[in-house]
Amino acid sequence: MKRLFILTAAFLLSATFVKAQTADPELEYIKKAYSKEKKTIVDEYMGLDVQEGAKFWPVYGAYEAKREKLASQRLKLIEEYVSNADKITPALADKLANALLNNNVNLEKLNLEYYGKTKAAIGAVKAAKFMQLETYLQTTWRSVMQDNIPLIGELDKTQQD
Repeated sequence: MKRLFILTAAFLLSATFVKAQTADPELEYIKKAYSKEKKTIVDEYMGLDVQEGAKFWPVYGAYEAKREKLASQRLKLIEEYVSNADKITPALADKLANALLNNNVNLEKLNLEYYGKTKAAIGAVKAAKFMQLETYLQTTWRSVMQDNIPLIGELDKTQQD
């Protein structure tokens, strides 16, 4: 099961990164496709009965709407970085670093808020299970992004070679 999550997340997130550098309609399409696939992953992983699902899915929908906004902001920051990576200035580096750190903080605040809401809906153990999956998917996404964008120092080295 864990391998399925890794492969699915890596595939979907790699596609998101590639499409993030194109027109906005494509980005929206990928985000919608990812959300649908993610919901399937969450559904299979959580294994909720009908009563639990009736309580969980509305909370999940509200969470995803807010998380997707943060993900969209993050993708725009990555896109801005990638398009300017070979000519990054101190001001741009500072702007992007601060924006990314704030995005991270806002995502953690969202996770904390919705852990509480999920716990109220389906109990602490299943809420923790959901947050564990969310953290796993978010960490995988960050790892895929880090593997696919140039590091600032890397650009300096390739220009000297």
